[in-house]
Amino acid sequence: MVAIRSFVLLAVLTTGLAHPLTEAKRRTAPELEALLRGNQKFRSRIAVSGKPDFLHDLAAHGQHPPFMFLGCSDSRVDEDSIFSTSLGTMFTERNIANQFHHEDANTHSVLSYAVAKLGVKHILVTGHYGCGGVAAAIETPPKPPLSGADEAIQKWIAPIREIFQTSTRKEIVELRERNKGHDEVHEPKADDPGFRALVEENVKASVQEIVNDGIIGDYFKLLEKEGHNNRTAIHGDIFVHGLVYDIDNGEVRDLKVSVGPPGKEVLTTPFPPVGTKTQAIQAPKRGSRSSKKKSSAHSRKAEH
Repeated sequence: MVAIRSFVLLAVLTTGLAHPLTEAKRRTAPELEALLRGNQKFRSRIAVSGKPDFLHDLAAHGQHPPFMFLGCSDSRVDEDSIFSTSLGTMFTERNIANQFHHEDANTHSVLSYAVAKLGVKHILVTGHYGCGGVAAAIETPPKPPLSGADEAIQKWIAPIREIFQTSTRKEIVELRERNKGHDEVHEPKADDPGFRALVEENVKASVQEIVNDGIIGDYFKLLEKEGHNNRTAIHGDIFVHGLVYDIDNGEVRDLKVSVGPPGKEVLTTPFPPVGTKTQAIQAPKRGSRSSKKKSSAHSRKAEH
């Protein structure tokens, strides 16, 4: 009897303390309707493709991505769109300003899993011009007391601010000099040479951080010691690359900072290096045979 009374009392207390949101009226958010239609379109495209079992096969056989992508959280920077890759190609970590911090458990665990479990061959650190996180490292920081959001952001971008304040690269030095004497420094224009240079230097810093990390260092040592004989620990050579994406024209450039296992030939990327002339892409004429071919290929992207 006592047990029953205790149960009833607990039920009453639980009901009374229920979160008010549980009683609120609910309706579908109209802005999410587009996502539902997109998901339906995605599933339909798979169903009518030449590989209707594509998703089932991925689920049944697991993922074996050749690439790990470390990019920015910016909504304008999507790895599958930029590289026209299909599901199962990129093991992805995205954060503000595509950074790798040794003390960050998230990026560290992603790198660990990519190397030790998935056996990725290439790690692509990809920054982008016009990056808001990099811009925030140039701006005057907010005055205390900081809100919880400001404190988190400022702590995260502190390594980029340090690069900006200490870099000897000409474009960054010139930007620092222009900012001197201003009580309030605002976000620079996207095409500012100093801003673009800081984006590039931030990518280089993340590449170096990854290469210097114990995960990669230990793997390289194991690779050098045991070669490819121990398949449980060794998946093959790993290469770390630094790329930068131009959100204005969609082009990816190589920063030429690729690193591989000591004593091995470094496999570089085929992307044009930063500083070379932009490669123009001509759109096919409407109604042309090549245009129809490309349109058909695009509609079957999920097959690959």
